[in-house]
Parts: sequence; C-alpha cells; structure tokens
Amino acid sequence: MPQFHYKARARDGSVSTGSLEAADRRYVTQRLQAQRLTPISVEEATETKGLSAKKLVDSLAALRPNSASKPRGEAARGGSPRREKVGLSLLKRLLELHSSGLPVGDSIRILSQRLSDPEQKRLANELWRDLSEGSTLANALTRQPRYFSGSIAYVIEAGEATGSLAPILRKVIDYLDEKRAIRQKMVSSMAYPGFICGVAVIVVIIFLTVLLPKIQSMLDRLGGEMTLTARILIDGSDLLVRYGPFVLAALILGAIGISQWRRSAKGRAVTDRWLLKLPLIGKIAYYADLFQTGNLVSTLLQSGINTTETLNLTERTIQNTELRERFRVARGQVNEGLSIAQAFKRNRFMPDLALDILAVGENTGNLAQSMNEVTKGFREELTRRLGQLTTLVSTGALFGAFALVALIAIGIVTSVFQVSQNLTV
Repeated sequence: MPQFHYKARARDGSVSTGSLEAADRRYVTQRLQAQRLTPISVEEATETKGLSAKKLVDSLAALRPNSASKPRGEAARGGSPRREKVGLSLLKRLLELHSSGLPVGDSIRILSQRLSDPEQKRLANELWRDLSEGSTLANALTRQPRYFSGSIAYVIEAGEATGSLAPILRKVIDYLDEKRAIRQKMVSSMAYPGFICGVAVIVVIIFLTVLLPKIQSMLDRLGGEMTLTARILIDGSDLLVRYGPFVLAALILGAIGISQWRRSAKGRAVTDRWLLKLPLIGKIAYYADLFQTGNLVSTLLQSGINTTETLNLTERTIQNTELRERFRVARGQVNEGLSIAQAFKRNRFMPDLALDILAVGENTGNLAQSMNEVTKGFREELTRRLGQLTTLVSTGALFGAFALVALIAIGIVTSVFQVSQNLTV
C-alpha cells in the first residue's frame, strides 16, 4: 500500500508532519480531517498512484495552448455567451450519462451519436476524437476555448486526477448556471433603458436633421428671433457635427491604445489595479473573482484535494492580476504554516467577515463547508452590486433620454409661440 507524507495544521494553529499508509491521497485527507487536522500538503512517498502537487500543476500548465506567450497564471477565457451556453448544455448531458455509471469516453461517444443540435453534435464529435486519441477530458475541453474557459479545464483536470469527476462536474455546472443567471439578469435589466435610449437618439437625429432646419428657416423668413432652447439645440448640433467625428476617433484610438497596452504584463497589472479602485465597478470585479475563487476552493477541498494543491490550482483561475498577486503571496505564507484566514487577511484578499467564517472552519476542521458559505455571501454581494449598477445606468439612461426629448419639445413649442407672436404683430 502506498505511503504518503503529510503536513497538517491543528486547531490550535500548530503544524505537524508525518506519514500514513493509504490506498490514495483522498483517504489520507479524510483521516486527517477526522482527527481535526487541516491538511496543508499530502505527498506520495513513491511514484505509484495519483499526482503530486508539482506534477498536477505541471500537467495543468500543459492544458493551455500557447501558454508561454501569455502572462503566467492568466486563465484562458471562454467565447461568446451563446457558445458558452452550448458548452454548458453538453456538460449537463455528459453529467447525466456519467452519473449513471458510464465512463467519460463512452458518454461522449454516445452524445456524438445521439445529440440532435448540430453545434452540440459537432462539439461532441471533436471531443470524442480527442478522447479516442488518448487525450484526457480536460485536455479535450481546452482545445475548445470558444465553448469552455480555461478555469473549467483546470477544475475538471483536478477531478480526473482524484477520481471524483462527477461531483466536480456538477459543481462546475452549478457555477456556470449561476454565472449565466447573473448575466441574463443584467441584460434583462438593461433592455428597457436601452430601448428608450435608442428611441431618444432617433428622435434627436430626426429633430436635428429635419425639424430644426425648417424651424430655423421659418423664423429667418418671418424675422423672428431664436428662443434660448432652440439656440441651445442649434449650437449643440453644430458642435456635434463639427467636433463629434474627432471626439469619436479619439475615443476609438484611446480604447485601442489601452487594449494594446493591457496585453503587456505591466499594462495588465496597472489597469487591473485601476479597475479595483473604480467606484462600484471595482467592487463588482472584486466580488466576481472572489465568487469564482471561493467556489473553486470549496469544490476542490470537498473532492479530497489538499490545501496546497487547491491553492495552486485556484491561483491560475483568478482573472485580476492584482488579486492574483495577493493570492500568490498568501499561498506562499500558507505553505510556510500560516492559516488561510490569517494569510488572506495579511494580503487583504477577502473581507473581514468572510475571514472570520474561514477561521472558524479551519479551527473546526471544516474548511470546505466554511468556504462554501463564504462563497454564497460573495454571490449575494455580487448580485447586489450588479443590481446597483443596472439601477444607476438605467436611471441615468432614462433621465438622459427624457431630458433630450423634453428639450426638443420645449424648443418646438417655444419656436411655434415665437412664430405666432410675429404673425400677430
């Protein structure tokens, strides 16, 4: 039976090391947790079964194509929401078959034959081709970046390494469903304000190009003076026609320049740091990364992966480079014996309330459940912040649209009154 060397933290904060004989790493982790110990690392003494932390992380590094050309730790992003929905639907079908007892390869093969949706069928065929050539499911998913983000492949690779793919796949699907629900809520909240703004823009264009020139010509013939409102509209339209193209070109060039700069390591670090400081938007980016991080950590810990491997895997999925650097420093401190709650607090990675919950989980040996509870709080906070943003944007858009329409209406009415007064005189 293989022997495993472990490092674990007791409830009083002390770190202990030792060796255990067990069938696999997951059983060692369960025995340590039963003794009220929080595993920090579990390494197999001989190369027999399972993956060591270094080997697991190295295998994950090979998942991402062209990883050498990207900044370290940058997770590959998924494609459009429509394609991500196709990938999510395929994962749900895969989970149904795999949970019934079918191996992953056979499940993908059946899906490639039975699916009726052409795009899902083509995707399943490509996955089956890779699997039949000896690739793992995680590697096969990585070759479809338009449908699956890099973070999904990392989590599934961990599930394959520990032999617990079904529960991890279920957690991945739950996370993607929640992510889509948040996105759909934002889109639906912005649909009505967007429609109103579109109508307002059309009305303004028609007024500036058709009605306003006729009103100005009519007033000139009758010898009337332009009202203040009409003068504001005319001067505003002149400025828009004269300088609008230059302003638009400057904005486009500025956006392209920032986008190009952001592709460099320094530019990405600076812009990510700026992003976290932006009012409201910064908190949304912050809690979005915390939501994904907490979800992944709780999933990996519940699957029997020790703390060191869990933190190594999680670091690669954090999108914001500033938060990723804080997490990296905290991970090093945890490996040196510091608790996760203390390390996160030193590096300002999580809010204090979340850290208090994590500290309780570490002291009771139930870190995975505590992280799961913390993640729920992150999701609620993210939803609340997104609601504030959509309310602010929609209110501003509606107010701007109604202000423009009201300005135009006042301009027309005052101009008509001016004409009628001239005719009366």
